[in-house]
Amino acid sequence: MEITELIAENIVNKLSTLLKKKITVADTEGEVLASTELSETGKNYEQFKKVIYAKKELEIEGQATKTTLGTGLIVPVNYNNEVIGALFIEDKPEEYSHYRQIIGTTIELLIQQNLVVDSFPYKDKIKDNFMFGLLHRRLAVEDSKIREEAELFDVNLNRDKIVFIINVVGFWQKLFGENVTASEDEKQMALSNYKKKIYQAASQFFGRLSGCAVSYFGSDTFVALVDELYSMDGKEMVAQIRSKSQEFYNLMSQQFEGIPYERILIGVGSFYRGKDGSILAYEEARRALNLGISMGDIRSMYHIDDLGMIATLAGGNKKWQDNFVRRLLMKLLAEEYLLETLEIFFDKNMSLTQTAKELKIHRNTLLYRLDKIRKVTGLDPRKFNDAMELKVALILNKVLYLEKNRVGQV
Repeated sequence: MEITELIAENIVNKLSTLLKKKITVADTEGEVLASTELSETGKNYEQFKKVIYAKKELEIEGQATKTTLGTGLIVPVNYNNEVIGALFIEDKPEEYSHYRQIIGTTIELLIQQNLVVDSFPYKDKIKDNFMFGLLHRRLAVEDSKIREEAELFDVNLNRDKIVFIINVVGFWQKLFGENVTASEDEKQMALSNYKKKIYQAASQFFGRLSGCAVSYFGSDTFVALVDELYSMDGKEMVAQIRSKSQEFYNLMSQQFEGIPYERILIGVGSFYRGKDGSILAYEEARRALNLGISMGDIRSMYHIDDLGMIATLAGGNKKWQDNFVRRLLMKLLAEEYLLETLEIFFDKNMSLTQTAKELKIHRNTLLYRLDKIRKVTGLDPRKFNDAMELKVALILNKVLYLEKNRVGQV
């Protein structure tokens, strides 16, 4: 194995932050790959070669010159019992004597950390878990360590973003449901391929992207965070997706051609600025998608503003929602035929003829059932205001059920 510039830079960044000293890392030829002093990069020092050849530490004293390093300690960089480079710490002997015994182990751990993070398929999987934790408020976005981790995954948390969710119903089952022998590598390779396709489709839609992170949240769900463009405000980006919803939908759907999925559902969040902006956008997109599905409202795209009053009610206090549903529907839930009658009555736009036909019952039987619903709930489904309350209760009942049984799926 050879030490790379990326690994060298990460070692320099971590150790310089920890020790507050000048750190320089070289490859097996003695050439500097990374240093706290950028001017050092590309230089070659014989002292590095000497340490690599001897496979042991070297203490240096004296002033630095163009061809030699100053006072400090050079240690061989080992990985799996192999010398893959050398590291120089500019410090006085009385100082580095306190930490010289652990520096080698520390470097090897840093290398291992980088290899795990950069190793495919693990990097993609770790990134997905990281993004899931971030958007579900399990990680503190203001934490400096979380921001550092995000940078390892090429996610800039300092940039405001728009968020959209793509739910490809049947995706995982159709792709791997019957292929029980598929390895983790094969699965991650396939997922990575679809993430790239979503990225490319978003890039095609907007012309170009400043940054875009696409993650897989399990089952059939992909989530994309697109950095606000320098040439277009985030609100304009969301407005463009909504105004060209069919074009956007067709573009995303094309990326999944070849998979006999059932349907594709897209949820888009409004644009929010600030450290919690992406989280708020994700929560809103997820709520719009779940709410649209529960309403049976099939469309190419879901945005909270398109769902009217129902969205406002569904976004309210969960305890109030639960009490509201229980108050109106508890007795109906115990008599499923009444609940079915009510749902079909609303689906058929409150038409007695169409409802009776769908239920395959006599018109008088339907009138009897509607009258029984009135007695049980205190609301007459044939009156507009009462029907509205009952319809909201039915929708909220579905939303609450979805949230209890589909957490993490959308």
